[in-house]
Amino acid sequence: MVKLNKENLLNNINNSDDLYQLKKVLDKAFVVLKSYIDNSSDFLNPHELSLAKSILNSLDIGYSFDGGYDDYEYGVVNMYPSFLHGPKSESICAMKFPTIVGIKHKDVLGSLIGLGIDRRKIGDILIGKEFTYFFVKIEIKDFILYNLEKISNYNVKVCLKESTDVLPIKEYFYKDIVTSSLRLDTFLSQALNLSRSKINDIISKDLVKVNFTPENKVSYKLKESDVISVKKYGRIIFHKILKTTKKDKYLCQIKIPK
Repeated sequence: MVKLNKENLLNNINNSDDLYQLKKVLDKAFVVLKSYIDNSSDFLNPHELSLAKSILNSLDIGYSFDGGYDDYEYGVVNMYPSFLHGPKSESICAMKFPTIVGIKHKDVLGSLIGLGIDRRKIGDILIGKEFTYFFVKIEIKDFILYNLEKISNYNVKVCLKESTDVLPIKEYFYKDIVTSSLRLDTFLSQALNLSRSKINDIISKDLVKVNFTPENKVSYKLKESDVISVKKYGRIIFHKILKTTKKDKYLCQIKIPK
């Protein structure tokens, strides 16, 4: 077997957070190569999954992505020997509890992290009218069943998702904004109703991500479908440009997760 150099495989990864996550993926991939056993990563965001794909394509292993349902955001990489058609076992599972009015995504995530669970062991969280679902690495399933008793200040009874359950559809608030430019600072100023100086300060402090990648350039030009995350303000999806006005401004539609 040709000796593979991890540093060379990661040579094009510049962001330190990306590098850390991809090193962990490579460590697991090398276990597959050496021991011919299945392995899986922790949950990765879409940007990290894309980077993992480009790196794993250089290795003689099979791999697949899984987030628990078709429209997932955070997913894991299942890795297995190249002579197999897929992983032998599941690496994630879905759990649920009856939905409580007022409970939000951050409440569920905060309660799980409050148990000492690594954020990377937790995938998507879907809040429906009847049940709230969340996806986790399968190795922490039993720990959650025995220890998660409260979300925020409410008692909850957690159980495994049933095969007949229909997952809730992601819902969004839609908002139209008018912006003179698709620059990051101008766009966010309109989307968040904040001054340009305030937005520039937020961007300069590395509190903004575009498509899950840190972005500190105020002049970064956005495009349709970009996902912008602003710390303490949440996430905005640049859904589409509706039209250009007579004054050459852009009428844009944004989506904000409920």
